[in-house]
Amino acid sequence: MAGAYYTRIGDGHRNAVRRPDIKCTDMDRVDRSLRRMINHANKNGDCIIPGTGGYYRPVPGDPVDELEYKEYRKMEEHRVHDIIIKNHMMDMAFENRRREAGYAARIRDKRETDGAKRVPEGRAEYPAGVHLRQ
Repeated sequence: MAGAYYTRIGDGHRNAVRRPDIKCTDMDRVDRSLRRMINHANKNGDCIIPGTGGYYRPVPGDPVDELEYKEYRKMEEHRVHDIIIKNHMMDMAFENRRREAGYAARIRDKRETDGAKRVPEGRAEYPAGVHLRQ
């Protein structure tokens, strides 16, 4: 079914094909499949954009097509930038967790070498004589 939408995608905003109505049964799957097909085509030399009237291949020289193409590219560049920033922040958080785990292991090892009783992972150390309810 997505293939039927894909083959109707034309040149220029006047020949745009609207996205499937995802409110209808199973059309959300058709829409996802169509977007995957368009993504694949764009990675392999095609140029299909989601304009205000639907999906189409922008025509160079048409002012509406050129404007929507530039808007789409700008949106995609912002998305790429956001992903780069997110990945960088996740890498920093991951490395911080790695350092925290190493620091906690060094503290445990030091306590053990100093004669403290080893506490199972995830359990707090309590002073002698304190009993916890179980």
